Amino acid sequence: MQWWKDRQLWLAAVVGMLARIVPMVVWMTDWPCVRDECTYLRLAHRLAEGQGMTVSNGWLWAPGYPFLVAIHEVVFGHGAAIRGTQVIVAGLLCMAIFRLAQQQGGRRAGLVAVWLYALSPTQIFFSQSLWSECLYSGLLICGLLLLSKVRQHHQSSDSASKLWAGSLGVVIGACMMFRGVAMYMSPLFAVAMLWGRFRSAAAWSSVVIMIVAATLTVAPYSAYATKKFDDIVITDRTLGQMMWLGNNDCQPITFDWGNGTLTHREMRRHTKNGRRPCGDASDGLARERCQTQAGFEWILTNKSEFLRRMPMRVAQLVNPHSFVTRHLREGRWRGLPQIVDEGIIIWNVVWSLMVMLGGVVGLCGRGRSARGALVGGLLLYHVGVIACLAGMTRYRVPLEPLLMLYCAQFIGDPRATISEILNQRWRLVASITTMVIFLPLILWYLPSGWSVWRAW
Repeated sequence: MQWWKDRQLWLAAVVGMLARIVPMVVWMTDWPCVRDECTYLRLAHRLAEGQGMTVSNGWLWAPGYPFLVAIHEVVFGHGAAIRGTQVIVAGLLCMAIFRLAQQQGGRRAGLVAVWLYALSPTQIFFSQSLWSECLYSGLLICGLLLLSKVRQHHQSSDSASKLWAGSLGVVIGACMMFRGVAMYMSPLFAVAMLWGRFRSAAAWSSVVIMIVAATLTVAPYSAYATKKFDDIVITDRTLGQMMWLGNNDCQPITFDWGNGTLTHREMRRHTKNGRRPCGDASDGLARERCQTQAGFEWILTNKSEFLRRMPMRVAQLVNPHSFVTRHLREGRWRGLPQIVDEGIIIWNVVWSLMVMLGGVVGLCGRGRSARGALVGGLLLYHVGVIACLAGMTRYRVPLEPLLMLYCAQFIGDPRATISEILNQRWRLVASITTMVIFLPLILWYLPSGWSVWRAW
């Protein structure tokens, strides 16, 4: 049976879309924008008015998501209409995740993976919210699918090989247009394309095509922004601002419930002993240069503190709670009984723990060849960036579908996974090392979601 005719796959996709549509419809009028969501709407409105990409409070963000929000404002009258598009993308992601997991571990793994994604409270929440995480995770999953096509056709002399490599390059360029952190991911995809084929001229040719396609995808905006802001801009300039959040005299700043600043008053109180933002906020690039310089100076002056904070920032990233907890604690889904709120929060924590821990064990036990190397590289790359800058649960959202692929293999066939780990010493060492490092970090902020149990 062809995979797209699988009835259980379609059932999971429909249930997942309904889980996203119902809250969006029920609470549509009571769902105001929050922080960055409001900024996206403002940027999109300026784009729709013809002002082009603009700076917001000193941040020059990547243009991909504001541009899409602007399109929805022009077509539908309000940028928030992108939530409907994100729900559709979530349905397509169900199909893509099923296919990837099926390729790795068979139909059972595929079904487990798609249900993990369909019923994840965090993924449900972000697909209805005005953040770029849903679409960015879709691009990462699309990149994995295209990698398989590139490797499948790498020896082909016809146009198919060039087409798939070029398509992968476009997707990588799109990732860069959505998130500045994606700017240095191309080498990871290049290594995956060359995995086991370093002597293949066709494989190297595909890498060149991918890099050219990624460059051409980003180049028009880069040229436009560089000219407009009179400074070099590839897709965004937010490094200095991120360093201000995480490398400051005050403790690293996040915006999660129980371990973050949720109001302007709390923000002022938290940062009163830290260094003030420098540079003119109306001149985004001037502020960015000043903030970046100040951040590096802080690191050089506080080397040991910078290193000591790395585990904290990663713990903020892998906190089992997410913005779902904040959303419910602030009463934004009005009318739900408290017991239902608590149930969703617990469900989300259990789901996050299962995905992160099961995904890590599954990747260590069943990760193979180019895809395993790429997923492992993408996870370590994003975690490494967060460890150096600032962490919050929002940044983990696009990475969870990658972990779901391997969590599904573990859940789908735990004996095979454990057998692989026990039979290969390097897998055993990797599993033990990863769990020893990450389990305490994952549990660090677990109590933060409950006011009566804020700390161990």
